[in-house]
Order: sequence, then structure tokens, then C-alpha cells
Amino acid sequence: MLNTVINIEKLEIKHMLLDKPIKKNDIISLKLLTGEEVIAQFQEEKDNNLIVSKASIVAANPQGGLGLVPWMMSSMPDKISINKDTVVTFGQTAEAIADKFIEATTNITLAK
Repeated sequence: MLNTVINIEKLEIKHMLLDKPIKKNDIISLKLLTGEEVIAQFQEEKDNNLIVSKASIVAANPQGGLGLVPWMMSSMPDKISINKDTVVTFGQTAEAIADKFIEATTNITLAK
């Protein structure tokens, strides 16, 4: 998986190959400078931006459990551009969480 680390002193983004490269439509988790953790479907890396779709965050639901809610409540664009200068790190989402993300954002129920 491709992970990004920001060198604060030089404000550079360096890519490190961990397992396998992230490819289009992979489910990724991003940790932002604000502390937010965003789960989204990766589309592409363009200039100094990560282009993602279906960006969501984990939030408590009324039943006391956890659920996914849209990251940007007032905007539902097909693709969102996230400036990499605001990203602390990103990488592939854990498989169990990625499966729940797919089920929550599509009409697909994955076989267990």
C-alpha cells in the first residue's frame, strides 16, 4: 500500500511503498491535519491533490453503535479533491472496514 508522510521541517510529501500501490477504486483511509479520519474511494493522485469519491467519516449512531456519514454534509460531488498538504497520512483501509464502507455506499452486499 502507498503511504504518505509529511516532513514538517521541509513541508515535503514523501511516498513510501509499504505493500502494494493504491489503485483506482481502492478504499483508503486518510488522517488529516485537523484530526479527522476520512474513508473514501481513491480515484487518482493529481498534482498536489488526492481525488476521492464517497468521502465519509465514522460517527456514532442513535443506537450507540458506529456508522458512516458523508464527510461534507452540504455537498455531494462525485469527486472531492483533497490538498495533500492537509493530509498527515493515508493508506489502504482495513478489509473489514472497507467491506462495510462498500455496503454502506452502494447497493452491494458482500458475501461473508
